[in-house]
Amino acid sequence: MEESLSPSMDEAKQGLAARQVAIACVEQVVRFGKNLDEALMEDRARALDERSLRLARAIALTTLRHRSRILRILSYAWDRKPPKRAFRLLFALETGTAQILFMSVPERAAVDLSVSIVKKERLTTRFAGFANAVLRRIAREQEILLQKTVGMSPFPDWLEKRLRTDFGRDNLAAMGQMLLQEPYVDIRLKSARSRFPTESFALAGGGYRLTTQAPVEALEGYETGEWWVQDTASAQVVRLLGDISGKMVADCCAAPGGKTMQLASGGAVVTAIDDSASRVERLRQNLNRTGLQAKIVVEDLLEWTPEALYDIVLLDAPCSATGTIRRHPDILWNTQADDIEKLAGLQSRLIERAASWVKPGGLFIYANCSVLKAEGENLVSGLKLPEMQLEPFFRTDLQGLEKCINKMGAYRALPHHLVVGKPRLADGMDGFFAVRFRRQITP
Repeated sequence: MEESLSPSMDEAKQGLAARQVAIACVEQVVRFGKNLDEALMEDRARALDERSLRLARAIALTTLRHRSRILRILSYAWDRKPPKRAFRLLFALETGTAQILFMSVPERAAVDLSVSIVKKERLTTRFAGFANAVLRRIAREQEILLQKTVGMSPFPDWLEKRLRTDFGRDNLAAMGQMLLQEPYVDIRLKSARSRFPTESFALAGGGYRLTTQAPVEALEGYETGEWWVQDTASAQVVRLLGDISGKMVADCCAAPGGKTMQLASGGAVVTAIDDSASRVERLRQNLNRTGLQAKIVVEDLLEWTPEALYDIVLLDAPCSATGTIRRHPDILWNTQADDIEKLAGLQSRLIERAASWVKPGGLFIYANCSVLKAEGENLVSGLKLPEMQLEPFFRTDLQGLEKCINKMGAYRALPHHLVVGKPRLADGMDGFFAVRFRRQITP
């Protein structure tokens, strides 16, 4: 977790390259719409040793998670606003502020190294004195500045307005507070007899939450395929299907394979379809490790046609992924309002295509990890699927997470809906949406 990195002063001084990479990553996300993982694959980042890469990632994640508040704090801390196009200076100030206020980094190291980077770069060297003054003021007045910005929403304006319209002020505030917390890792067991890490506890809705920061590959039961990583929110979709033993199931947009493994472990005969060869390779690895079986198809859903119809078609469609902001705060800054309408159009086409693969009397599940109604309830309300009948979920279908079944009868998980109730352990889960249709049997 990013806030847990606490380098000594000497170690921090060796982190100049890591901080340069963190600044570049934030710029790639905010200016050019890349995701953080893509930015961390660039040459400068790949040249770092493991510890420095972890530090760079931690600084970038912390900056993106708290960026709305950081921008407000910076506006209080400078006497004059820097030029609008002084991007590298601004991102150096943002990452420096993140280290001072939200990470266990010595203040002097955070200030000195940030200023050193500003001084070294040709386009920003003339602002070194300005950067020094701003960051030293933030370090000196941090308690006052934090108090002035307490309770600020982490969402950019366009997203905050949409979420307020969709769910109201109270849910908006609760989501905002939850998204500021770095999430723990959830796992799903292959069977009730599977061995799982002792550093975990059971969750409502099944599954376990890890209480260790150790690499998952090093934990008990991972190498032998006893479990896999899957957030509890997405895992509820398969749980809502009930008994799937022997059912022919198409898992569309399946990679990296969490729901594929759930379906296979429940006894379904699974066809996993995805158009990304690299993501499918991860799915293959997961299936091999767990010893579970599925037929894998690498095809575009809009072009592929199955040989036979299915009992169940599950479409976890491409979406804004705004439900995963706890784990991927870069989504706050690399997603724009216009993207949502484009995604909704793609989702509608995929729904019409995949729903046609269901046998009469069979089920079609549309799901995604967005918290926006434009990709969920509102989209479903406008669908025209003449052979399909909406079949609502009921609260009794989801014991332990009953609040996630909304008035529409859809599964609507919001990040604050899971309350663990254990001291010092994190609440929360991803945002997720799912709705169920049944294909009518025509006489």
